[in-house]
Amino acid sequence: MAGPGLPGAEAEAALIAATHGIPAPLVGADATHERVTDAIRGARLAHLGVHGTVRADNPLFSALTLADGPLTVYDLERLDRGADTVVIAACDAGRNVVLAGDELLGFSSAFLARDTRHVVASVVPIPDAETAPIMIALHRSLARGEPVAAALAGAQSGVDPSDAAAVAAAAGFVCVGVGVSPVAPASAGMPASAGMPA
Repeated sequence: MAGPGLPGAEAEAALIAATHGIPAPLVGADATHERVTDAIRGARLAHLGVHGTVRADNPLFSALTLADGPLTVYDLERLDRGADTVVIAACDAGRNVVLAGDELLGFSSAFLARDTRHVVASVVPIPDAETAPIMIALHRSLARGEPVAAALAGAQSGVDPSDAAAVAAAAGFVCVGVGVSPVAPASAGMPASAGMPA
């Protein structure tokens, strides 16, 4: 899915959807809180190309920007189940905030607590234009059945080393969870990819 305010996000979402054989991603006015959360529940794969903000002062209100407002960590914690694999192409979305008692709170921890096996997200601010080719390379590898961590490493190593902005964008992405396994196959009885309804 592609959130508002990112010039390349809709084209990126369309290419990613095509890579996985899905006709149309949730973009523009269709990328609403209700439709996105419904699509995430139990999907094999969710790609969220959005603006993101991390609130160190109150991490439950860290947010991903959708067409009709923010999708917060608090909202994600209310889901009964996340997608098997979640890719978040948003600034800082991979960062977690440590709370008193050593509790981690953020997008990654919220998804992992909802049965998501793999989360790929950036721990730093990322530029839209330089992120798109990395995400497309990642998803091509995922579609071929590569394990999630290996697919991310391949996408990162494929960046032109003379392009400093692309290198910085690629280096910011991490894979957390059970990254050594591939995305669940389409035959696993899960719905199609989230944000990309069939």
